[in-house]
Amino acid sequence: MVRSVSLRAVFTFLKRAGWPALVLAPALALFTGAPSHGDVIYTGSSVVFSGSNGAGLAARATFTTSGSNVLKLLLENISSSPTMSPAELLTSFYFNVLSGTAAPLTYQNATGQVYLTKKNQPDKPASYVPPNTVTFPDPPQPSNLQAFVANDDTWQFKSGLALVATGPPLAFGVGTVGNSSLAPNNFNGNIVDGFDFGIYKGDVTTQNLDDTLLVRDAAHFEFAGFGGFNLAQVTPHAVFGFGTKPDCIISVPEPTALVIATVGIAACGARQLRRRRAAALGGMNAGI
Repeated sequence: MVRSVSLRAVFTFLKRAGWPALVLAPALALFTGAPSHGDVIYTGSSVVFSGSNGAGLAARATFTTSGSNVLKLLLENISSSPTMSPAELLTSFYFNVLSGTAAPLTYQNATGQVYLTKKNQPDKPASYVPPNTVTFPDPPQPSNLQAFVANDDTWQFKSGLALVATGPPLAFGVGTVGNSSLAPNNFNGNIVDGFDFGIYKGDVTTQNLDDTLLVRDAAHFEFAGFGGFNLAQVTPHAVFGFGTKPDCIISVPEPTALVIATVGIAACGARQLRRRRAAALGGMNAGI
């Protein structure tokens, strides 16, 4: 059975979780009648979060299980056009699994197909082994994207977070950038470094992404410690981060203006369009 979670259902969830009515009522009023750019769908065998910023950026996160103890996450960049700048890379995702207390998740696996980007030729499938070994196997082989120590540069997993976006704090996150503007819910810059291994769409055609190791389309994650929990306990709200600070967040369900201001991230639609124009002009100038 497919169950789509409405914004009103999320507010009911928050009320039962103890959030005061004086906070929830104005937020619900702001949401009523407004277009939503995010959905949460529970099917029984999966939980799917999808969201967009209304200006071309879009992401999807699909949770499934393996055996009785493993939670699996497929994180996808489903933007409507090829990635043109670091700010359009999908670089982080925050979520929660809650039943009284958060699930004791541990980082078991992370994989994705890495490419070495080339502005003036097709991007080349690569295999990465930290700290700096890059090979080009034929046929292509997915890379291990787990980051634990300095100079791994790939995707770090953190638990014990408290990122407040559209509901109770989100306790878990995976990311390949620092997300300094979300501190203390950020990632360790020494471990993840710049925007390498962000998830992108299409072939790179811009100078600002040239000669970079990126993950094409999707990354797969696995977390142990899910025994005793089920997919219905994946809470109905999450946050996608694009760029490095992040430059843009997409919350599912869409947050109120008050929440966006509290988190400290401005709406990113107009800013993204400006960056795309600048990147396109830069590419044209480089070819002159």
